[in-house]
Amino acid sequence: MRIDVFSLGIMLLSIHGCQTETAKSDAYGNFEAVEITVSAEGNGQLIDFPVESGQILESDEYLGQIDTILLQLQMAQVEANIASLGDRVVSIHEQIAVYEAKQRKLEQDQARLKKLFAAEAATQQQLDQVENELAINASQLAATRSSIQSSNKATMSQYQPLQKQVDLIKEQIRRCRVIAPGKGTVLQKFVEQGEMVSTGKPLFKMADLSVMKIKAFASANQLANLQVDQTVTVKTDDGQGGFRDWSGVIEWISDEAEFTPKTIQTREERVSLVYAFKVRVNNEDGLLRIGMPGEVIFQTP
Repeated sequence: MRIDVFSLGIMLLSIHGCQTETAKSDAYGNFEAVEITVSAEGNGQLIDFPVESGQILESDEYLGQIDTILLQLQMAQVEANIASLGDRVVSIHEQIAVYEAKQRKLEQDQARLKKLFAAEAATQQQLDQVENELAINASQLAATRSSIQSSNKATMSQYQPLQKQVDLIKEQIRRCRVIAPGKGTVLQKFVEQGEMVSTGKPLFKMADLSVMKIKAFASANQLANLQVDQTVTVKTDDGQGGFRDWSGVIEWISDEAEFTPKTIQTREERVSLVYAFKVRVNNEDGLLRIGMPGEVIFQTP
């Protein structure tokens, strides 16, 4: 029996189509990344913000500055209050010196009168008067010292709260610097240099695109063949009508069943319960993109 070339070609295409039809992937999904929205941690004008969409960021990289003039003035005021505490303590000590000098003079007078009294050159009244003055001065000196201790204690008790204010303002100033929280790529920029920002206002969104994750769904029957840290094959379009294979690792499997997402399945399949799972894929060459569709094969070829 003779078969012409055209008929043979049709047969080969049919066989290839059947093989392609039977070689279905086990799950389908889309790639995503862990997106981080970086927000302002201070209030004021954004005086410097050289960030652009698509920019590659390094961890702890400087990205901008919020105006800190008011905070700097507040800190200078608090530091001046701290410095004045020392001046107040020194002025109090000068009061003690007056009583101590008088105490030494009275003690000298007492010693001199005692000698004169012993030699009958001074009266008892003179000696009693000096000793009374000495007792009064000693009492005033003790009272002054007690007052000074209380005053110094009250004065120095203000030091720690004031120092805490300085530490707080320094931390607020530090937070006015916009710093990259990690390595990644700027996905979207929300503000421009010169705008007023407040604490919590989003500045930009970033993600580490060096590692992508494809979220797919498995049926209850397929779930028996899945486990965390399992290596699987992920397929993406290569742009030439074929597929490119990636090695992936399952990092998460949902504990809760859900109905099949209607966006990726037929009407008949939407009534089925499935389990979501995520596969981590290295994207060092940057070919994978957020939202890109992919297919997962559980058994690695």
